[in-house]
Amino acid sequence: MSKNKDFFIHYNQFKDKIYNYFLYRIGFDKVLAEDLTSEVFVKAYKNFDTFDQNRKFQSWIFAIAHNHLVNYYGQSAKVTISLEIVEDYLLEEESHEVEIKYEAEQVLRVIDSMNENDKEVLRLKFVEELNNQEIAEVIGKDEGAIRTQISRSLKRLRQLLNEDNNIDLMK
Repeated sequence: MSKNKDFFIHYNQFKDKIYNYFLYRIGFDKVLAEDLTSEVFVKAYKNFDTFDQNRKFQSWIFAIAHNHLVNYYGQSAKVTISLEIVEDYLLEEESHEVEIKYEAEQVLRVIDSMNENDKEVLRLKFVEELNNQEIAEVIGKDEGAIRTQISRSLKRLRQLLNEDNNIDLMK
């Protein structure tokens, strides 16, 4: 296959995941998420010749997205998600999912109050659905450290949800 055809197969498979990755991290600003997504895929296309075919494309593209976001905000910058923006975003969904939306809003609010490392691993694991090895590649840590961090982050999330909101993640 040609470079273009190979790349566009990957692009079509991952464009929505990368868009959602940005959307959740930048306060649900759809226009900015679209811009960042396009910038990541332009970078990826320009460097596609350097992509190691023995690696998963998903890990590679998420690493590019992660680094692009770090560069965009600077490493010490914090991103906060306004509850109003979350509500607006969630209200776009089907009306029969109101209870699920409310709980999702509460979970997002609690996740947003957690430290940056907890936020990042939980979103990569459960929103982007990366496995531990892929998360390790994106963040640049050992897979065992990621497993431990996810476990500890989930424990903290459960505690916070049960204390503040009476939401049980184990339903």
